[in-house]
Amino acid sequence: MSNKLSGVSRWVSHLVWLLVVVMALAAGFRAGQSGRPDGDAVAASALQTRLDVMSAQYRHELSGLASARDALQSQLLIEQTTRTALEASLQKAQTELATTRERLAFYEQLLPPGPAGAVTVRAFDLEPRAGLLAYRVLLMRDGAQGTAFNGLMEFVANGVQNGKNVKMTLSAAAAADPQSEVSGGSGKNPLQLSFDQFQRAEGLLGVPPGFVVKSVTLNIMEGANVRATRSASVATSEPVGSTY
Repeated sequence: MSNKLSGVSRWVSHLVWLLVVVMALAAGFRAGQSGRPDGDAVAASALQTRLDVMSAQYRHELSGLASARDALQSQLLIEQTTRTALEASLQKAQTELATTRERLAFYEQLLPPGPAGAVTVRAFDLEPRAGLLAYRVLLMRDGAQGTAFNGLMEFVANGVQNGKNVKMTLSAAAAADPQSEVSGGSGKNPLQLSFDQFQRAEGLLGVPPGFVVKSVTLNIMEGANVRATRSASVATSEPVGSTY
């Protein structure tokens, strides 16, 4: 863009000097026209007309080149402004990426990866909801080799029923969202799992009437083997299943 602009400026300078020369010649011919014979006056008049035409043409070209120069200057200003904005956006994105990488490294340090293919429970939350228990689970699989993990979520509740400490396995009630990812791939049991690297699961657990749930242990089962486990407490003072 700068090369184009400098080229236009050079052409403008040349045309200005050429216009000055033409106008000087025209003035000279006008000065000598009055002292010449009629034949010379006619020739001088014809030459004057040619010079006037050339002068008009050069002025027209000069005007066009000046307009082109102004247009190039405006385009250059727009490109410089756009470049500055893009550089600022790139710098902001790089800063955000560096911050995200630092956070990821921090969380990975808190939750170090297990052996290749190992399943870990990264998040497990419970919330009483109208006589049921709503759960949210986030599972991750470290160093997956392209083969899906197929298993089952098992929820074992610890609580009190009829004044006695009771432990029981809770079953799924109904999906919290028909589009939720809890159904795995079978569509039959919402507690089934089938995933490669990570799995988010949400749903509802049925609770027997009068059973006060204190805590729930989540077991990730693969066949008869427990691959991961995590417990979460339930903050409630009333029987969770009293209206179920």
